[in-house]
Amino acid sequence: MSEQTQEPGGAAPRRVVVAGAGMAGVQTAAALRERGFTGEVTLIGAEPHQPYDRPPLSKAVLLGTAESSAFEVDFEELGIELRLGCEVTGLRPGDHELDTEAGPVPYDVLVIATGAEPLRLPGAEGVPGVHLLRTLDDAERLRPVLAGRHDIVVVGAGWIGAEFATAAREAGCAVTVVEAEERPLAGVLPAEVAAPMTAWYAQAGVGLRTHARVARVEP
Repeated sequence: MSEQTQEPGGAAPRRVVVAGAGMAGVQTAAALRERGFTGEVTLIGAEPHQPYDRPPLSKAVLLGTAESSAFEVDFEELGIELRLGCEVTGLRPGDHELDTEAGPVPYDVLVIATGAEPLRLPGAEGVPGVHLLRTLDDAERLRPVLAGRHDIVVVGAGWIGAEFATAAREAGCAVTVVEAEERPLAGVLPAEVAAPMTAWYAQAGVGLRTHARVARVEP
């Protein structure tokens, strides 16, 4: 965005729109005010909840030791307009407008901070007992699963998989983690750094299966 902070003719941008109300979006909006930007700032989030941090979802929120992980930011005091429960459906750069479910939103400068979507396993959509963990609502749906001490299979030995597996063990569930690569965090860290992390699973009493690519999901 830094390269677009001046409009043709040298005028400062009148309105910055941030699409995505996660950590990156919230920090961007707050930083604009902290650095003296006086124009309009609009923060758009697809979820209806007050903007929140995601890492606690896989532990504190999931285990019920925290009800939420909302950012401690006074958006009203900072003069940041929040549009929550508003999903962006398209972008028209020529018109400088975002299309949303609530209608078009004009911008002078746009920041796209929409984050990532979880990978969905083919054939798993709508299958009973199959859950995603990405949002606050996902964590709340998983709470009774952990409370019921079910046998759980976690697909993916990344950071979220490790955190969730540990939380599930603390809740008394039997947990198996399946990972397509040869080791946890293979796509994130070099082998010599990630190798000791394999021990986390054994210490937590979690079964870890590597080179285990999911072929299908059956009810």
